[in-house]
Parts: sequence; C-alpha cells; structure tokens
Amino acid sequence: MNRRPDKPSDKEMLRNMANNRAPHGPMGRPGRGGPPGMARIYSEKPKNMGATVKKLFSYIGKSRKLVFGLIAVMLVTTLLSLASPYLLGRAIDFIGTGKPGTFDLKGLLITLGAMAAVYLVTSLLTYFQGIWAAKLSQKTVFTMRGDLFSKVAKLPLRFIDTHPHGDIMSRITNDVENVSNAVSQSLASLISSVITLVGTLIIMFSLSWLMTLVALISIPLTVLASAGMSKLMRKYFIRQQRLLGELNTAIEESVTGYRTVVAYNREDREVEDFGRVNDELRKTGILANIFGSIMGPMMNVIGNLGFLAVSVVGGWLALDQAITIGVIASFIQYVKQFNRPINEIANQYTTLIT
Repeated sequence: MNRRPDKPSDKEMLRNMANNRAPHGPMGRPGRGGPPGMARIYSEKPKNMGATVKKLFSYIGKSRKLVFGLIAVMLVTTLLSLASPYLLGRAIDFIGTGKPGTFDLKGLLITLGAMAAVYLVTSLLTYFQGIWAAKLSQKTVFTMRGDLFSKVAKLPLRFIDTHPHGDIMSRITNDVENVSNAVSQSLASLISSVITLVGTLIIMFSLSWLMTLVALISIPLTVLASAGMSKLMRKYFIRQQRLLGELNTAIEESVTGYRTVVAYNREDREVEDFGRVNDELRKTGILANIFGSIMGPMMNVIGNLGFLAVSVVGGWLALDQAITIGVIASFIQYVKQFNRPINEIANQYTTLIT
C-alpha cells in the first residue's frame, strides 16, 4: 500500500526542492513572508522621485499629438466653465430688482443664449476629452507593459529564482494598471484643476477682493487636512500592494507546485497560509478604502465653511450696495468652482499614491 512520505522539516524541504524550485521556503515562499527585501520594495519611496516622474512622462510623451490635443481641449473646456458663472450673474442683473425700467429682456435673452452655447460646447469637449484620455492611457500602458515584459524576459535566471513569480506577475499587471488609471484619470484632472484654480482666483479678485480673501481662509485648513490624511493613507495603500503581491505569489506557486504540495501532505498548511494572507489583505483593503473615501467629504466640509463665510460677507456688501445681486450669485458659483479643484487634487493624490 502506497503512503505519503512523512512530513519533513522546512530545512529538509529546502534541500529536497533545491534542484527544482527557487531557494525559497516551501512552495517558493521565503520563510512564509516573501523574499528578503520584498517588503522594502513596496515600503520604500523611489530613490529619485524626479527621475521616476521624468520616466513616466517620457512614456506619455511618445503620444505627443494626443497630449497636445488633450491639453488644448482641457484649456478650452476650463475657460468655458469659467465663463458660465459670469454669464449667470449678468442674467440676474438684467432681470433687475423688479422695479419699472430695471428689466432688460434683450440682454437677458442674449445672455441665456450664450449660456446655452457654453454648456453645449463644454459637454461635447468633455466627451472628446474622455476619449482622448482613454487612448493616451492605453497607449502609454501598452508601451510600458511591453518594455517591462521584455526586461523581465532578459533578466538573469538568478533573479527569477530569488523573486516570487506572483510578485513579478503583480508588477506587470496590477502595478501597470494603476499607472493606466493615473494617466487616464489623475493626469487630466490635475491639469484641469490647476487651470481652473488660477483662472477662478483671477476672476474672484476682479469681482471682490474682500470676499476673495474670505474664501482663501479655508485653503490652509485644506492643506493641513489633506497632508495628514495622505500620510495616513499611504501606509495602508503600500501594505495593500505588498499583500496583493504575496497573495498572487501564494496562488501561483501553490497551483504550479501542486504535486509537491500533495507529496508532502501540505494541503492544510497551504490553505491556512493562503487564508492568513487573504485575511490580512481584506482588513488592510477595508482600512485603505475607508481612509481614502474620507478625503473627499473632509474637503467638502472645509469648503462649505468657506462658502458660508463668503455668503455672509457678500450679503453685508449687498446691503451697503457695494456689489450687485448678480455679482454675489457669480461669486458663489466661483467659490464652488474654486473648492472643487482642491477636492479633486486631494482625491487624485489618493489615486496616485495607491
């Protein structure tokens, strides 16, 4: 009657598997925790952030026509969005206060027509912006993934033997997919947000310098809150990526080494180890998503406090007839536009650090 061999020690398994598997622990996992230095791969920041960003933009720059077209569309879309609140204020002023002689029907109709045209063109440009951003993202990732696979294919055998296969697979698939999301969503949003911030600030100062200063009070609070939350989130997102690599490694090596698992009667041990990593990933993913989703609402609360302060000051100026009702309506819309890019930058930063 055939029977399975007695369960050897880890050292004996290492010796027995040395000729067939990498010099890791059982099933290629180094001592149940990934290869030495694997955690550092995920926890360390790039040694040269400038060089890393430059490398990313070198890939993006290979599609120059798409990049320039996307920037041009975003610029026009942003300028049109800046014109909308001004037209709204003008329309309110054309209506007047309801007193005889204060209602300008011709001016109102012209302004409403201009607003309709602005909204229509903005919608069309936003549609094309999404298409071009998706094309830029996929072209960039296509080139990056091909170069990465070519690099892995030319690496010495020692590197493949000393790094878990699942970790390498995760870098080519999951990590590159994160770059794709950053290019298609974060990059376009960041550029648009910066243009919107500058343009909105200029118009706000031209309408009322006092209300603008009041609106800017919320900026330091926003910066401090986003800096604190980003530091907290980064820890969990880094750990999530590391655990994802370990999980891929466990799956890949358990499946490819299934005969070895059965031969040494380690099915329960493999299930236990997989469950441990999977549970850690679940807990870390929950915390990462919780802290990541807090950023937006927190920015909204701070922005609403600034919005309230601006409304109070605007009402006081209107009572003194220093500004018109239309200016107040326009300014309130510009405050919303000013806060939105700040929130978007904070949210996109969350995406980038994942």
